[in-house]
Amino acid sequence: MLPPAWQTVTAAFATNAAAAMHYQRGVFSRPVPSSPLPSRFHSATTDPAPPHFCTIPLTVDDIQTRYREHFCRAMRMPVDAFVDLVDSLRPRLPRRGLSPACRTAIALRYLGGGSYLDVCAAFGVHPSTMYRALWEVVDAVNTTPSLAFDFGLGNRQRRLDYAGGFQSRRNSPFGNVVGALDGVAIEQEQPLASDVQCVADYYSRKGFYALNTQAICDSDYRFRWMSCLSPGSSHDSSAFACTELGRALLDPTNVLTRAMAEDGHCIVADEAYAASEVLAVPWPGCGRGDRWKDSYNFHLSSCRIHIEQAFGMLSWRWGVFWRPLRVPFPKRPSLVRACFRLHNFCRGHESARDCSTSPYGTDRVGGVVSLAPNDSVSADQRGRRRDRERSHIRVSMTARVESLGVLRPGVAPMF
Repeated sequence: MLPPAWQTVTAAFATNAAAAMHYQRGVFSRPVPSSPLPSRFHSATTDPAPPHFCTIPLTVDDIQTRYREHFCRAMRMPVDAFVDLVDSLRPRLPRRGLSPACRTAIALRYLGGGSYLDVCAAFGVHPSTMYRALWEVVDAVNTTPSLAFDFGLGNRQRRLDYAGGFQSRRNSPFGNVVGALDGVAIEQEQPLASDVQCVADYYSRKGFYALNTQAICDSDYRFRWMSCLSPGSSHDSSAFACTELGRALLDPTNVLTRAMAEDGHCIVADEAYAASEVLAVPWPGCGRGDRWKDSYNFHLSSCRIHIEQAFGMLSWRWGVFWRPLRVPFPKRPSLVRACFRLHNFCRGHESARDCSTSPYGTDRVGGVVSLAPNDSVSADQRGRRRDRERSHIRVSMTARVESLGVLRPGVAPMF
């Protein structure tokens, strides 16, 4: 039985269109200037305009030639790290169309703070092609096993390694800290009413629409866990409690919580989080005159500062956070998660680890990324009595400071 006539005509048209696009004939040919510019626009040594407007870079060498000495600053990583990243993402990128190197370069340039107009002009692609390449790379980053977050809290040896890193880096009296927890408010454009149930939920107390992102890092400033699911108006403690890891650590009967409590391991956090057997937070009221509690608060803050520094490294490397996120709302968490994973990739790569990504001080002018500060709560405020919160891990860590006789370093009087 023969197919209908309209199917035959459609198939023939598709075949002819594909052939025209492949050979760049007819309306699918590249635009050629009808006439060269007048001679007054060219110097005596300038060659006539090329027959084509732009060529799309296909290889790493093409991209490196295009950016020359600014490659590291444009891609936010050196060439060898870029090559390794392309090799990691290649199995999860489409084979047709742009090359994996070109797709990755487009995405990194956008995530590094470039405007879509500049990216399209630099690579000679249409905006739709640019955004398609961006989301293909973002999906590839989020699905590549070698770039996945690997906390491994259930492994006792991994916890000991984390604790040793914190103790050696800060010369801390605590040898039981396995991670630093905090939240960051990432500014975004106002969500549409069709995307969320309540738009006002995403308006943060900082005065802009944001996503409350919770993260845990190790002593090497690598993010071991993150969650980007809570609206900007959420309190850090509530945002963490809504995550799968938060529910597990706040449940005393959980297997992971009991294993950490038995070994005395904990995660350090600020006053925004409730004290528990695996979350070590400062004593309220600066210790209320107790010098050992004050010393505990100081050394706890020395461990917790790692997460603040990690957020600073993240926002300095990826300039997409210097302005409100202007991408479709359902895709914003994926973009944020990809930036966190790429940060870990750079921290784990020897050449990209301490790469100077922004040597000029004006790069971040107008930046609006906001690190959520501590949610200071009075001990007598209704709804939460921080002085009534019980935590055996906090008491034992304070007793260790006292047994070692370690006080807060003295500060010379200013007057």
